[in-house]
Amino acid sequence: MIPNSRHEEILQILRQRGTVAVSRLAGELYASEATIRRDLTVLEEQGMLRRVHGGAVLLGSAEQEIPLYLRERERHLEKSRIAQRAVEEVFNGATILLDASSTVLHMVPLLSRFSDLTVITNSPKTSLALAEYRIKNYCTGGALLGGSIAYVGSRAERAIREIQADLLFFSCRGLGLEGRLSDSALDETSIRQVMLEHSNKQFGLCDSSKLGREYLHTLCHAGDLTDLFCDKPLPFVWKK
Repeated sequence: MIPNSRHEEILQILRQRGTVAVSRLAGELYASEATIRRDLTVLEEQGMLRRVHGGAVLLGSAEQEIPLYLRERERHLEKSRIAQRAVEEVFNGATILLDASSTVLHMVPLLSRFSDLTVITNSPKTSLALAEYRIKNYCTGGALLGGSIAYVGSRAERAIREIQADLLFFSCRGLGLEGRLSDSALDETSIRQVMLEHSNKQFGLCDSSKLGREYLHTLCHAGDLTDLFCDKPLPFVWKK
């Protein structure tokens, strides 16, 4: 397949799916992964898409959620550093709420150093990871969002309302330059707001790629949180 034709095929696939992995494109278009990466670089330079680690997302799809399997591969080092800072707030015997974000998932191995933890999460993937480390946990259940691998909706929110956690660790899609935390997904915003209400201390985990990004649904403001962890200095004055 000649490059221009392949570029159009890539864009057509992205228009249908919003996001796609390099490995899947290579298989469907009968091209090497190295060739697909070069194609994606050209299309990104033309302003047609945005590269993410392991794949691409179509520009102009502001409401398109990047799947968890792609988000997990992005900014791994930065997310690990944020998780290491966040886990300093954990103590033995704590009851902890974890959302379904890829950044929070980096905390799971670090929690194994503590004893007698109880963790509640709306992420089946996080729940399984916690079980591998023999950490007692409960998963909310509810309606499963395929891309995010997150339980949302009334059943998931009801499970959160039945408890009061010591600590909440969560993320979001955008962190505005004035401290507004926002997301494009209403269902995920809603369950995180319930988590905020049912926790004694709240910690936001946002890597610097989210700085300056604003989305439709307001989750909260930085000033509403106990603390906010980022791999770069925050662009606003912290007010509690």
